[in-house]
Amino acid sequence: MSRPIFPLPDGCSDTETGRQSGVALLIVLWIVASAALLVSAFGVTARSGASLASSEIQITSAEALLDAGAEIAAAHLIDDDEDLRWLADGRPHHVVFAGANLKITMADPNGLIDLNRADGDLLLGLFRQFTSSDQQAREIRDRILQVRGETVGDLDQNTKISSAKSIDPSRPAAFLDVTQLRYVEGMTLELYKQLLPYLTVYSREGLVNPRFAPDSVLSSIPNMTLFDIEKVRTYVRTAVEDQSSAPAVMDKVSSFFTDETGPAYLVSVETQTPRQDYRAAKAFVLIPAFDNDAPYRVISERPIALLN
Repeated sequence: MSRPIFPLPDGCSDTETGRQSGVALLIVLWIVASAALLVSAFGVTARSGASLASSEIQITSAEALLDAGAEIAAAHLIDDDEDLRWLADGRPHHVVFAGANLKITMADPNGLIDLNRADGDLLLGLFRQFTSSDQQAREIRDRILQVRGETVGDLDQNTKISSAKSIDPSRPAAFLDVTQLRYVEGMTLELYKQLLPYLTVYSREGLVNPRFAPDSVLSSIPNMTLFDIEKVRTYVRTAVEDQSSAPAVMDKVSSFFTDETGPAYLVSVETQTPRQDYRAAKAFVLIPAFDNDAPYRVISERPIALLN
């Protein structure tokens, strides 16, 4: 039987010594594993911090680019040179600024339907295009008019509504932003998303400028057919001064129309930096010559959700 090279302590057997060595080895392994875990956690924390810092930089940079896009739009809106001035016709303008691609769109709210001042029949015509039934369209229209403080006389199936044209212009607006439509009773998220592109709270008189109105807005006018819309668009494009050449349809829809623009303008800006996945967009409401202290004022801004 072989003996150990080193003598064992008195009273200590080979078995006990092996147990002690095993426990020591486990302790060493546990310490090594803990140290490795701490190093790994530190690395993850460092990478997370760097990623967070990078995201913050991207967000801050995007916000600055969006604001710059609004400045560019305002400059083209009030430019003294008519050749450089942008029309508020909803067409996108693509601009490269500070290494980023900006998509800038400017629209005139007079081409949309005003939640605060539009005629009740005009609202009803819009809702009919997107609701599942005429009754649903009427119920939502009536609730909006109630929010506006107008009289709703439910005399029969064809509800009689007081005309929006009699609204006192000095009365405070019931809707400060179109997003408040989401909270009207009966308004679903899907319906809200469908209606949102055609509504505003910034029109001049609650009438529609056919020069800038999309088809869905013109289709909201009572008794307006697609054939009538094409006639109106042709007439507006030719900018004919002789009223005798106006199509017959103008006689029945002219009370809903205006040729006024502004004073507010809707500007949307979208930005994306090359080689980066981060995109951002924001909607602005600008009023030029609002006061003598600035060439224009931003009276509203909000982020826009982008679809991938």
